[in-house]
Amino acid sequence: MSKITFGIVLPTRGVLFSGANPRKDIIELSKLAEEYGYDGVWAGDSILAKPRLDAITVLAAVAGATERIKLGTSCFASFPLRHPIILGYQWATLDQLSGGRTILVVCQGTPTTHGKIYRNEYDAFGILPSEKVERVNEGIEILRKIWKEDNVAYNGKIYKFKDVTVQPKPVQKECPIWIASNPRSTGELEGAPGNIEGNFARVGKYADGWMTTMVTPEEFEEDLTKVLSYVKSYGRSKSKFKASLYYNVNIGDRTKTAAESSDFLLKYYREDPSGILDKWVAYGTKGDVVKKLEGFVDAGVQDFNIRFVAWNQIEQLKRFSKDVLPSFR
Repeated sequence: MSKITFGIVLPTRGVLFSGANPRKDIIELSKLAEEYGYDGVWAGDSILAKPRLDAITVLAAVAGATERIKLGTSCFASFPLRHPIILGYQWATLDQLSGGRTILVVCQGTPTTHGKIYRNEYDAFGILPSEKVERVNEGIEILRKIWKEDNVAYNGKIYKFKDVTVQPKPVQKECPIWIASNPRSTGELEGAPGNIEGNFARVGKYADGWMTTMVTPEEFEEDLTKVLSYVKSYGRSKSKFKASLYYNVNIGDRTKTAAESSDFLLKYYREDPSGILDKWVAYGTKGDVVKKLEGFVDAGVQDFNIRFVAWNQIEQLKRFSKDVLPSFR
């Protein structure tokens, strides 16, 4: 078995409704994750729809408090809302400050048809939801150009500019960009009706890795097969491609962890999670959690982004590190 990497999703939204100390649950959690040998820490992103601490600012703070651990987004849902020149400038700065430890995971965010809070975010920025897909595609192309070249010109459907030189450049010569997508749960792409298969094609064409969530091991394996077929068809390296799963964990008494996980997710998403709890959360004893994660490893997961759906984040990190992580090392 190849090495399975593990990262911890920082509670950048949870601290807003849990009453926790952001420094303790963000900075101290990150330092402990590095101490315990985790491979990365990850920050979610949303500006208005699901408010939280800003991902880039958080990761910059973590960069200053750590030395080795990778710094990533899980995922950067506001990517279609942010101009790629400004974002490229900010992210290259983060890569410089961290010594080349960044992984940018982009996505198009929750479809605006899922509720008023998602539509209002696009209305506030004056951006059409139908442009999401093109903004993601063009944004990735622009980032890769401005991170490598000077005097860049671009003439896309959304973005048009010329003679642009962005400094600094990232430390990494090939600064990784992954795409996060879970079309099974979010449905069709906005701006591309009926083109769920196109979701996987975009990952294969543009991304260095793929992150997904809310799937069974069987669904993950089926979808990964499709993604890798597109990676190959676009002449890109399957051996360098990373398959990642964003997954929820709560370790302890099975009844209590089920209740706490439901409470956490209800406050986080403002929707009843009871119908998806067993699919989306590994809760209960050490054995319960290990068994669920092993099923995903067998399905092809190479990297786990673990989010603790619990109020005591540091306690959960310590439990996971002691009881679960050794089973995969």
